[in-house]
Amino acid sequence: MKERFVLIVISFSVCLSLILSLYPVTEAADMANSKSDEEIKALRKEMQDLRKDVEDLKTKTIVRQQVPAPEPQEVVVSMNDDPVKGDLNAPVTIIEFSDFQCPYCGRFFKSTLTEIERDYIKTGKVRYVFRDFPLDFHKQAPKASEAANCAGEQGKYWEMHDKLFENQNALMVDKLRQYAAEVGLESGPFDACLDSGKYAEEINRDVEDGKKAGVSGTPSFFIGKSQGPGKEITGKRIVGARPYESFKQVIDQILADQGK
Repeated sequence: MKERFVLIVISFSVCLSLILSLYPVTEAADMANSKSDEEIKALRKEMQDLRKDVEDLKTKTIVRQQVPAPEPQEVVVSMNDDPVKGDLNAPVTIIEFSDFQCPYCGRFFKSTLTEIERDYIKTGKVRYVFRDFPLDFHKQAPKASEAANCAGEQGKYWEMHDKLFENQNALMVDKLRQYAAEVGLESGPFDACLDSGKYAEEINRDVEDGKKAGVSGTPSFFIGKSQGPGKEITGKRIVGARPYESFKQVIDQILADQGK
């Protein structure tokens, strides 16, 4: 479409230049009889047609720009047995598939999640589920996910979760041990857990579940009505570190549908 637009504009310019150049010729034509009125009329008609094509293309371009973004898709996705923040009986569930080394996930954690937690999680309206989706090219992300799960054995999953996102440019194993001490974990059990790789399979299951739900990048979110103690929701998918308003709109609509 762009190529056609450029060709039409070029043709329009050429024709305009040609017609303008003909004016002095037409003055001489009365004496020299070199150009006929029919040729001039034909060129003017062609210029009018080209002008109409240009206007039509402009209109189509404006219409395309005004088309609203598609509604988020609804997808059935499992909570599995992953960490939950908030009231387990909250009417709305957010499931995030995330990567501790992903800068966009870090951006969501530092800005949008803070607002969601303030307005919806702490008020009992939303329960937030974190599922691991370490990307292949983030080599430190899988072990970071294991570290968070190992911290969960001592009741400090979310403390480790926060610490990892606050230091996502330094997720080497020795740093993971350092962060464990900083959040108050017992080093012996944590180190044994991390060294064993016992949560590697759990993380792989998260990745497979994410792929089944259409996840290909992080962060990816699914927001839907909570199904009581159920492990699945039918959620609207939001991809990327979107602003708070994008989440608020979906959450408020789900709450309104439930009369909340």
